[in-house]
Amino acid sequence: MDHGEARIFMVEAPVVAAADPFDAEGRTADLTLSRAFVPPVPSLSDALVPGPGQAEWSHRFGGVLGRNAIALLPVMVLIALPMHFFVGRLDEAVIAAPYLSGLADGLGLLLLPFMWLAYLAVSALPQVLSLAGVAGVAVPRAAGGSRPRLRRAWSLVALRLRALWLWFAAFSVLTGSLPLLLTEDQFGLAAAVPLAVVLGVVSTGVLTFGGVLGCVVLIERGRGRRRALHLLTRVRPVGLITAAAAVVVAPGLAEALLGGFAATAAGVVAVQLWAIAALVTYAQARRADEPVTSLSLMRELAAPED
Repeated sequence: MDHGEARIFMVEAPVVAAADPFDAEGRTADLTLSRAFVPPVPSLSDALVPGPGQAEWSHRFGGVLGRNAIALLPVMVLIALPMHFFVGRLDEAVIAAPYLSGLADGLGLLLLPFMWLAYLAVSALPQVLSLAGVAGVAVPRAAGGSRPRLRRAWSLVALRLRALWLWFAAFSVLTGSLPLLLTEDQFGLAAAVPLAVVLGVVSTGVLTFGGVLGCVVLIERGRGRRRALHLLTRVRPVGLITAAAAVVVAPGLAEALLGGFAATAAGVVAVQLWAIAALVTYAQARRADEPVTSLSLMRELAAPED
C-alpha cells in the first residue's frame, strides 16, 4: 500500500443525511452538487426589543402600544392637568409682569424669573410621567407577559423620578426660554416663519435626545448624557424623531383648529406616543450594542439603588 496516496475522509452531518440507508452496496451519497451545511442562526424574538431596521422598530412600537394602551390611560389622565395649565403658558407669566411691578414698590417684579422657572419646571411633568409610566408598565409586561399592578409599576421608577425630572426641567428651561430671547421684535416679521422652524427643530432635537436619556436614567444606574449619545449613534431614530416632532407641532395645530381642550388632548396623546417611541428606540439601540432582552432590561429596572 502506498501511504503517500492515502486519504482521510470525515463523514459529517450532510453525508449521513444524504446517504441512502437501504443501499445494498453501502455507498455514501454523491455530494458533488450538495451545498455546504450552514447551521441556522437563532433570531431574537422579543416583545419589546426590536431587531435592526425601521420595519422591526415599527412592529415593536405597534405591539407595545397595543398591549399597554389600556394600562397607560391613568398616566394620560394624570399628565392632562399639567399639560393643560402649564405647557405653552409661559406667556401668561410675561403678561403678569406689569401687575408684579406694582407690588411692594416694584420689588414684586423680582418674582418674575422665579415664576418663569416654576412654569418651566412644572411643564416638564408630562414628559417625565409619560416616560416613567411607559417604563414601569411596558417593560415588566414584555418580560413577564402579565400587566403589572399599579403599586409594582410605581416601585420600579419611583426612586429615579427626581433625576429624571431634573434633566427634563433643564430641557424645558432651554426650549422654553428661547422664544423669550428670540422674538419677532428683534428679527422682524419677515423672520417669523424661519424663527418658528428653528425653534421647532431645536425642540424636536431636545425631545429626541431626552427620550433616550430618560430611558438611560430609568433603566441604567450611574449613566447619563454620554451613554445616551452613544446609543443614539447605534440606530437611526426616525420613529423617535417623528414622535418628537408631533409633540412640538400637534398641540399648537389642534389649538388653532379646535381650541384649548383639543390642544391638551393632542398633547397628551403625542407625549404618550413619544414615550413609547423612546423606549423602543432605546431597546433597539441596546440590542445593537449588546445582547439584551426585555427580561434583562426588567432586571436592570428592578435593581435596587446603591
